[in-house]
Amino acid sequence: MPMMKNHPFSESLDWAIQGIVSAFKNERNFRIDLLITAIVILCGLILNLNRLELAIVILAIVFVLSAELFNTAIEKFLDVVNSNIDPRVKFVKDVSAGATLIAVLASVAVGYLVFYSHLERPFEVSLKLIKSIHIHLIITGIFLVMLLVIIIKSFVGDRFLRGGIVSGHAAVAFSIATIILYFSNSLAVALLSFILAFMVAQSRVEGKIHSIKEVILGSLLGIIVMLTILNLVLR
Repeated sequence: MPMMKNHPFSESLDWAIQGIVSAFKNERNFRIDLLITAIVILCGLILNLNRLELAIVILAIVFVLSAELFNTAIEKFLDVVNSNIDPRVKFVKDVSAGATLIAVLASVAVGYLVFYSHLERPFEVSLKLIKSIHIHLIITGIFLVMLLVIIIKSFVGDRFLRGGIVSGHAAVAFSIATIILYFSNSLAVALLSFILAFMVAQSRVEGKIHSIKEVILGSLLGIIVMLTILNLVLR
């Protein structure tokens, strides 16, 4: 497509939107970033962040999304310029990916600083409720999650340890994270346990054992089962 030096603003805007849509369709990481963006903003609204806090969170999100788009553009450009294995091309791609990682880590730090004070009080209230429940009921929930995973996989497909409609590893990981929250008196420890659960789920996707959808379904299964147990006991 010939590029005009002084093309109309509407045309420039159309190309920019096409770029974002193309990244969404073809780049899995960008889709994950947008999903996390929606969750973070929703949590911010639920926790009633003030305008300044919301602005800081949004700027951090924009920082990450922009870095992801720049990284994608650089990688695609280098693939067109030189599709062969070249140490110089690899170096540029690695540096570009490193810049994206720095943006992600910075946004995580910003999210921690903004959300921590808002989560501390709800965490303390939830912890008191959870600690009123006998530990054996929580452990029973873990086995119930595993049983449900096996039942679901038996009805949909025939794979139990690798693959399947739901990720058993993700389901159990998030259930165990709830157990850690039960014993913990620290919000930081609870957050770290759920970060580890997320890493378990991510490893199943990276290992091409499960799709993102299957991991999300497994994670939700683990969370929903535990929440159901809490609701039945606390009723």
